[in-house]
Amino acid sequence: MVMELDDCIHGRRAIRLYEDKPVDRQLLESILNAGIWAPSGVNEQPWRFIVIQDKNIIKSLSDSIKTILLDFEWTDQFKDALSSELDTIFYSAPALVIINVAKDEQWHTIRTLDCGLAAQNMMLKAHDVGLGSCFIGFGNYLNEDEAAKDKVGIPSDHEVLACMVFGYPGEAPEPKSRELKVINWLVPEK
Repeated sequence: MVMELDDCIHGRRAIRLYEDKPVDRQLLESILNAGIWAPSGVNEQPWRFIVIQDKNIIKSLSDSIKTILLDFEWTDQFKDALSSELDTIFYSAPALVIINVAKDEQWHTIRTLDCGLAAQNMMLKAHDVGLGSCFIGFGNYLNEDEAAKDKVGIPSDHEVLACMVFGYPGEAPEPKSRELKVINWLVPEK
């Protein structure tokens, strides 16, 4: 059954609790295919994907990011989360997708936006097929760990622009309110 677009947009939530159940490869491929249909600057389609379903590798990447983040100033509560043995970065999700692109300073901003569009398509598709997802902002700190990037096959001339986790939701968060904020709306004079 295909979900109506508005229902999909309004129903998608960031999921941070997952069932301990692997995601079928076919479902992940459908999510990746949704991503590649996103628009991109001059139709460059700069994204490359690393798909990880090995929980040990996902946990090691989480630990790497936590180690990097502990060098920053945080609240005590956040420091405790980073010091925990739990996977507080990727939430013990059964699937991690890393979107990476070839490094190019001139195109960096556009490629970041392109990958964000692909990520949104992927999260909407995940919701459509009954999976949960979460965009992991701290995932970009993998760029600080060349050994971790090498371990998962990210070429040295590429950078991580987005990380997302996918799995069967173990929670159903309520929607938070939204407010439309239009600064100005210009219409032609009559």
